[in-house]
Amino acid sequence: MTSTVLYENSSDIRDLEGKVVVVTGATGGLGAAMARSFAAAGARLVLTGRNADAGDTLVRSLSEEGAQAWFCPGDLREVATTENIRSLVVEHLEGRIDVVVLNAGVISFGPLTDMTTEQYDDMMNVNVRAPWMCIRELHSLIADGGSVLVTSSVSAFTYFPGEGVYCMTKAAVSQMVRALAVELGGRGIRVNAICPGVIDEAGMSHDAFADTDDPEAESRNAAAISPLRRNGQPHDVSRAAVYLASDASAFITGSSLVIDGGVSIPRLIPT
Repeated sequence: MTSTVLYENSSDIRDLEGKVVVVTGATGGLGAAMARSFAAAGARLVLTGRNADAGDTLVRSLSEEGAQAWFCPGDLREVATTENIRSLVVEHLEGRIDVVVLNAGVISFGPLTDMTTEQYDDMMNVNVRAPWMCIRELHSLIADGGSVLVTSSVSAFTYFPGEGVYCMTKAAVSQMVRALAVELGGRGIRVNAICPGVIDEAGMSHDAFADTDDPEAESRNAAAISPLRRNGQPHDVSRAAVYLASDASAFITGSSLVIDGGVSIPRLIPT
């Protein structure tokens, strides 16, 4: 007995035309890159971040390119911010969300034993508590068959010098993704994490390099240890986010997609 496999057109299964996508931490870096990629796929966007000027500029730019976008300023450490996002969706978008991208994050560098209580609390509040509060507020608006993405990091699986507490927060995020995948799976909602490594021009590694005496040298050193001999670019992450949000990944949930050019592959012998 033979069977025929019908291959769908990849441009069709990644089409997000008219879908409502919420992106947190959208005012810069990877958040802004993801917003642009989702807009290019046809999505309607609800963006949030602490920098109101940057948010308004991004929405204006997306609107000029033909996208529909709204900006909801606020700090996700505050419950009111998630409530305001919900209100905006109810008022302007029929109370329906198709994709939630929980991207906001912060980092403080230093040895684990040198972190202050304030630094620890800030990373836990933004990286763990905030996405939990956001999905708690918005999950009832997510359409059956929708998608949730959480920006984690390769730091969830390995240790980089000076990132001890940050690694802890991202490990917690990965476990939260698995728990949500089980709890929301009955409605066909998929929950996955994207785990970037070193990304030039955006992300935590970029911020870390910027604090050094020679950011370009630090970037080159990072690229040298990648099997691909390069660092990532924002579009490497944003395209993966669109993939995980689309029907192209319809049977993927509870997963953490590592986007690091192979840097986190264990190697006993240097190459």
